[in-house]
Amino acid sequence: MRIVGYARLSRASREESTSIVRQRELIEKTCEVRGMQLIETVVDDNVSATRSRLDRPGLSKVRQMIRDGEADAVMVWRLDRLVRSVVDVGVLLDEGLQIISATESLDTTSPMGRAMVEILQVFASMEAKTIGLRVSASQEHLRRVGRFPGGVVPYGYRTVPHPDGTGRALEPDPVEAAVVRRAADEVLGGASVYATCARLNADGIKPRRAEQWGPTALQRLLRSNHVLGRVTNRGEVLRNPKTGLPLVFWEPLLPVADVEALRRITEWQPTPGRAEATKAGRRRARASRLLSGMLQCPGCGGNLLAKTRKSSNDIYACQAAAQGRVCGGGIAVECVRVEAEVERQFLQAVGRFEFVEARTTVRDVAHLAAVDESIRDTTDALRDSTADVPALVARLQKLHAERERLDAQPTEPVVELVETGKTFAEVWPELGMLERRRMLLNAGAQIDVIPARQRGKWDPSRVTLALHG
Repeated sequence: MRIVGYARLSRASREESTSIVRQRELIEKTCEVRGMQLIETVVDDNVSATRSRLDRPGLSKVRQMIRDGEADAVMVWRLDRLVRSVVDVGVLLDEGLQIISATESLDTTSPMGRAMVEILQVFASMEAKTIGLRVSASQEHLRRVGRFPGGVVPYGYRTVPHPDGTGRALEPDPVEAAVVRRAADEVLGGASVYATCARLNADGIKPRRAEQWGPTALQRLLRSNHVLGRVTNRGEVLRNPKTGLPLVFWEPLLPVADVEALRRITEWQPTPGRAEATKAGRRRARASRLLSGMLQCPGCGGNLLAKTRKSSNDIYACQAAAQGRVCGGGIAVECVRVEAEVERQFLQAVGRFEFVEARTTVRDVAHLAAVDESIRDTTDALRDSTADVPALVARLQKLHAERERLDAQPTEPVVELVETGKTFAEVWPELGMLERRRMLLNAGAQIDVIPARQRGKWDPSRVTLALHG
């Protein structure tokens, strides 16, 4: 009898199943002992029979060999290497596939052997389902006790040994967490998600599984629960059963208030108004320069807006013509040149003075945003026809009680001026574009730019900076 061998190993069972090499050896030895002719052994490595069913490259080749008459039967180490579904084994038997097991008393070339295969496959199918339930229950348990259950590590985090010595935990990855904070600051500062992605890509900052950032991926990241240190199970955030508030398992990458603001900013708005929102987003993208909105055209008094040019440096230019206005003396100036001159004049004026940082804190309302979010989520959940209404109502009552307690506390912001021990000149290189822009605005910077005296030649004297702060 001509035999084609078949060996399979799934990733999930790699530590417990017999290796591909061992399966090959058993098939070869069994054919030799029984006097059968082994034509070839086909392999499906790292393939799950439960997920892929009969759609496997190796198994497809075996079936084709049997149909073409190249072999009379297939031999496997065990039946569960071939199939794990009662339906699938029935399909193979119905199409005439003869199955022989090297380690079990199974041989479908006889009527009794065929019956035994069908009976045993019922138990194999039950075992596969049991394994799936055990794995799912184990992962759910690990989530609820504050351990990382495995799988894809959320962006911004890395795995570390759990503090109690058992299992794994997550902690912020310094590099990725800084990227999340930067992206959040830019969007909160008025930049569009698209413009933020463009700047990340321009700086060579890549996501883990793609060549560059896309707006959808970044928006999903900034709106996610995992940046708040929360864990979801079956699509639901794990909550404290006593208070109804979300449980925080890992150190958050962003404050709740910031994520709530990001969710409002990035909330998709359906038409009507979609076109206006798109235009506003484009305006914010164009305005993502240090001096956007701070320069005026000497010809018409309108704002000079930043324009991106592929062939050369970006420019601040008068937009009168594009806006249907008339300007008698519109100008255009390279962004990097005027920004560098403003920076030089600003630091010349204030660089030697000590930088005093204003820090604003709000007393005793750290959980306010989280409580409001939970009230909204719980109210939304009550609209579901399958909702556990008594449990949700009980949670809502606890959340409202917590909200009343927080409302009774003082919420006035406290502003403190903190000496940094550094001068403006020392602090400036450490600041990002948004912080530098805020510093100029707080100082009451008034910037005037006059037309060029000689076309094509940069003259720093065209720029005048006055501070009125």
